[in-house]
Amino acid sequence: MFIGPRRAVLIGTIAAVALTIILLPLIFAQTAPDLNQVAVRLDKVTLMSVEDGGADLRTYFVLDNPTDQTATTSRIDFELFADGTSLGPNTISYDDIPVNGRPAIFGKDSVTVSETFTVEIDDAGLLEKISDSPDAVKWRAKGIAQIESTLTLIEKQFENEI
Repeated sequence: MFIGPRRAVLIGTIAAVALTIILLPLIFAQTAPDLNQVAVRLDKVTLMSVEDGGADLRTYFVLDNPTDQTATTSRIDFELFADGTSLGPNTISYDDIPVNGRPAIFGKDSVTVSETFTVEIDDAGLLEKISDSPDAVKWRAKGIAQIESTLTLIEKQFENEI
């Protein structure tokens, strides 16, 4: 059976598309950066305002990227502690923002992200200490950050104290 030129072009095009679909994930897997190297750490906590029984805090996280590839984050879920007392969970979320609008963590660079966090504090002594001198408080955060790059997404666990 004889294959005409139009049919040969059609078969070649279909084969090229199929080969691209098969090889694309392999190419991305080989060239993807090691996002496990990205470090997430609590940088500082500032007091915005104090209300009866609670406070508005601003948490700052630094994301360090030692790789050569640019990455971003879609969310950081964390629990904040003040002098060992849990102030509760919070989330910094960029899920509803397109990828090009999220904070870019350029290669060999870092970026700071922050969020206001409203907490209820039952311990009057701790609330007074936070309102009088928030820098004297031992802040600790632990949680999970979603780090992304092109078609790669990992969940990075972190915990640190300042």
